[in-house]
Amino acid sequence: GSGPWGTMLMKTMLVGYRAGDLDAKALEGDVVCHVLDVYDRHAIEKAWGAKCVCSPHLPEGPWDRVRFRTGPKVMSGELSLDLLQEIHLLKPAKFELDFVGRERDRNDLLAKIKDDPDRVRSFAATWPASVPGGPRLTFTSFPGCFCHRRLDEGGLALAEVVSRELGPAPRARRLTLLDMGAGCGLVGFLVASAVPGIALTMVDSHTRAVEAARLNSANLGIPADVVLSDDGTPPELDGSFDVFVGNPPYYSEYRIADVFLATAARALKPGGVCYMVCKNADGLRPVQLRHFAEVQVVNRRGYAVLKSQKGK
Repeated sequence: GSGPWGTMLMKTMLVGYRAGDLDAKALEGDVVCHVLDVYDRHAIEKAWGAKCVCSPHLPEGPWDRVRFRTGPKVMSGELSLDLLQEIHLLKPAKFELDFVGRERDRNDLLAKIKDDPDRVRSFAATWPASVPGGPRLTFTSFPGCFCHRRLDEGGLALAEVVSRELGPAPRARRLTLLDMGAGCGLVGFLVASAVPGIALTMVDSHTRAVEAARLNSANLGIPADVVLSDDGTPPELDGSFDVFVGNPPYYSEYRIADVFLATAARALKPGGVCYMVCKNADGLRPVQLRHFAEVQVVNRRGYAVLKSQKGK
């Protein structure tokens, strides 16, 4: 667009920035922030009122300038390389690397693309998983997804406990299961593969997790309604699920676990069952007791699965 004196505004995309990394100067002009997680989009819009695109891949340009914030404490090396490749393919007129960390780490990152910058690599990974009595499934994940390239042991423990408790016996009606913070769909798809007649809904705030879960649903032939959201399911789904499973991150003093459990308490039918997995039951139990009258602990694979039933 043109400014008041007819000069063209530079069209800039900021990649890898969160609300706390920004200031008014960075957002001067025609600036778009790209984020992978809807939580970050909401935080940037609330703090700065800035234009935000939340998508698994960078939006097509043309871009006059792309600024990319990365570093070992900002994102994984593989996600850095993946996004650098996407930026290179967009061919912005100007590229600025805002590297947070040591010069050595910055040089190591750039050395990985220096010899052949036009080589296009796939950073997707596939790996197998199964629960006792269920088939061996092959999952796909992408950089940015939780536990990219490997099976999450906590998620596997949760899937094993839930599939064992639900059992393989056919039912008179379909069970509805909500998998929150689903990632690429590990828990929900494993349970559905072992327990007949499950209707799956999956929720995650990360666009690449949603992309992976939808791809896995298609590849595995297990239907799932996959929802991008950072605050659980929409109110119209309240009271509609028989089973809730959650494997939240625990780095924020259980704040995210609390959001998961508030969603479970809303989303479950009376008599519905909530299963949450963590490393330490003592930390999560009091949080779960805020939302449910009782908590039972099932130990599996060095993890604790906390089970609660919603009152009838």
